Amino acid sequence: MTLNARNVEEGALFDWHNKGGADPTAELLAYHARKRLISVRTSLFLAPLVVLATWRNPVAGLELATGGVVGVLNMLATMRGNERLLEGRSNRAIFALNAQIRIFAVGILPVAIAMRFGQLSTIALYVIGFFTPLALYAIAYRRTIQEV
Repeated sequence: MTLNARNVEEGALFDWHNKGGADPTAELLAYHARKRLISVRTSLFLAPLVVLATWRNPVAGLELATGGVVGVLNMLATMRGNERLLEGRSNRAIFALNAQIRIFAVGILPVAIAMRFGQLSTIALYVIGFFTPLALYAIAYRRTIQEV
């Protein structure tokens, strides 16, 4: 008897496979709440860092703040695109095109700011700000999974 056959027949080896799914309505509400929460948490997390960075170097503060704002907007746009794709209100080609445009815009913006002010070393702060909402979302989602 194979491992999969035993799992299906007895349900004892990997018992979590046989459990029912979560309530879709509750999961959807939790998903939307997490999206709103991450937007607020990103602002609260980055605000003091932006103040410190601006005090030391105004361009660095601008890069960090821009990265955080663009990171939140990109996260929300990506999630909305995923939602539309799953709902059948968008096709894969449009989804891919939108993703490509966002990647180009997100990648060129910090370089344009840094080159405008002649401080290429501040690009790293943009990247930190950009990925902060994604990291906070991953942490929040992991906590949600661990609670179950």
